[in-house]
Amino acid sequence: MNAPAGKRPLYFFILLGLALIWGSSFILMSRAMKAPDETAVLSPVHVAALRMFFAGMVLLPFVRTALRSVQPADWKWVAVVGICGSGGPAFMFTYALQHIESSVGGMLNALTPLFTLLIGVVIFKLKVAPRHVAGVLLGLVGAISLLSLVGNQSVDRLGWALLVVLATLCYGISVNVIQFKLRHIPALHLASLSLVMVAIPCGVITGMSEAPHIVTTHWHGWASLGYVFLLGAIGSALANIIFFWLTNTTSALFAASVTYLIPLVAVGWGVADNEPLTPWHLVCGLVILAGVWMVRMRK
Repeated sequence: MNAPAGKRPLYFFILLGLALIWGSSFILMSRAMKAPDETAVLSPVHVAALRMFFAGMVLLPFVRTALRSVQPADWKWVAVVGICGSGGPAFMFTYALQHIESSVGGMLNALTPLFTLLIGVVIFKLKVAPRHVAGVLLGLVGAISLLSLVGNQSVDRLGWALLVVLATLCYGISVNVIQFKLRHIPALHLASLSLVMVAIPCGVITGMSEAPHIVTTHWHGWASLGYVFLLGAIGSALANIIFFWLTNTTSALFAASVTYLIPLVAVGWGVADNEPLTPWHLVCGLVILAGVWMVRMRK
């Protein structure tokens, strides 16, 4: 980690905080869609659209200044970051978490750095060591094993788990675009522009939906809206800024190590919420994390 020794404890504390934020997103999505009595409240579309809308509105005051950092050629890449890094996965995760446990979604989310590496190699000609390839293969073995456990109950559940895998692929695309195409844009500016860009259509979707009526009439409506606001303001807006800042202040390698911790937080929340979890789920999660660790090794 390229940081003064005296400040390293602070950076580790920030990293833990970021893991707690992102690891808690899975249980927040589940609780926004279902009341404690298991009745449906907000739909996946409502949760995802509202999350992106809130995230964009929180960062809207910074857009005017952020516009000065962007060149005309940057806009297509900013759109890719907004769609692949935030908007698309938000809808994919909310749909998937109606059918799979939030803890399983958290473990599958650890595939993000593996897809980041694959896309970097295939599209951006990133050079990698043999151990990185081995890490990718090990992570994929863990993911396939975890998917087989989900699929044992029904083919439909397997399909929803694959939707989470697709979301991590989108994250991999976004991370590479940031690294290779948008590194000159400050973190706050990139987060503001990409999220506000996605928030505009999501605001239209929300306004045309039944979400306002559900929030004001369902007994758990306002609580669900509160969970979604936390997802948008903290889980998307604040977390993205922290992650970009941590990358620039320390190193990409150190910041990316948050992916080791996110699944552990998600599993912890799942257990606390009485979600079914077997030792085999944990074994598969550890295999995925081992693959991620190999991908991120320096030597």
